[in-house]
Amino acid sequence: MIRSLFIIFSIFMSLGQAEAATQYFTEATGSVRFEQYTSGTLALWRMPSPGTSVFPGGACKSLAITGDASITNRWFSLYLFLKANGGNYFIYYDSSTCSVVSFGIDG
Repeated sequence: MIRSLFIIFSIFMSLGQAEAATQYFTEATGSVRFEQYTSGTLALWRMPSPGTSVFPGGACKSLAITGDASITNRWFSLYLFLKANGGNYFIYYDSSTCSVVSFGIDG
């Protein structure tokens, strides 16, 4: 009985830790610099000092958008649209792996 309660408690604790690792932030397009590597990974760097500035809610100095070309193409489309028309984007990222979970237009 006690062992069963301990297992259930451990599961709930691990779920809470996984959720706590996901961070959210929103900002204007001028606050990020991005770089695409030949591997297909797209890296976002925080301005004004790329490589030293951290993203809100964590300690990541860069964020990675991984996946096939369609994902990075969507990021470029979103970014260019917002850059031309104004507005903010949002990002959810995993602060333990510094990888982007999702992104979109804010407002």
